[in-house]
Amino acid sequence: MKNENLTFLNLLKFYHSEYRLVYKANPGNAGDGVIAAATYDFFEQSSMNYEQFRFGKFYSSTKDVLIFGGGGNLIEGLYAEGRDFLRDNIRNFSKIIIMPSTIKGYDEFFIENKDSLIICAREEITYNYLLGLGYVKDKNLILAHDMAFYLDTLKYTSDISAFKGEVKCFRTDDESYDKAWKENNHDISLTWNGDYWDNIHLARSSTKCLVSFLQEYSIINTDRLHIAILGSLLQKEVNFYPNSYYKNQAVYNHSVINNYPKTYFISSL
Repeated sequence: MKNENLTFLNLLKFYHSEYRLVYKANPGNAGDGVIAAATYDFFEQSSMNYEQFRFGKFYSSTKDVLIFGGGGNLIEGLYAEGRDFLRDNIRNFSKIIIMPSTIKGYDEFFIENKDSLIICAREEITYNYLLGLGYVKDKNLILAHDMAFYLDTLKYTSDISAFKGEVKCFRTDDESYDKAWKENNHDISLTWNGDYWDNIHLARSSTKCLVSFLQEYSIINTDRLHIAILGSLLQKEVNFYPNSYYKNQAVYNHSVINNYPKTYFISSL
């Protein structure tokens, strides 16, 4: 993203200079694959060396810093995998940096581990929530943008020109706003869903497939955050709808509204 958060960059550069960085991509659907692909792009563009996290490998609580991929995996009542992973590994690293995320709930975990975590919030609701839990601006909390905005888009596009009109890419899972069936819907984010994105080639291939699909269309209708972000990066017209909680509108307000004029937030279905 052009208006990069310099605090975010400086944070990673500082730890890169002092520690070994170990990256763990967050599990999830192909939208989380976009987060991972963009993170790999970001590391390369910033000349940051890192190792991929591997279960069973020894890590040092004095020499290693874990970079956790972030996203929307830390939502109490919907997802537990991210919290469980952090809880199980927090004592194995000097610090854990949670990349740009939306966080809702898990108060006890985040309060107990303020000294071990540095959290990048990807929107202001999460940022203010963590301030309320005792996190401190520019110490263990910063406001950043979703990693998907750092995608090196040219790596993933092809010479496809839009030859179709509108497409629907609405959620068919528990984050759907109204849980209603929609005719001719393509929930393409569920083409992959799992703990896959530590595979850099798979993350980039999956992202390229999403981009190739979206390039066919002139107008994208979606409540999938990363489909909306990809559509915005492709300079498509995007009608962006709410999900089951505040995430979509919060990211739109923080990162999209002033940067992508062809993306519109539709406040109700």
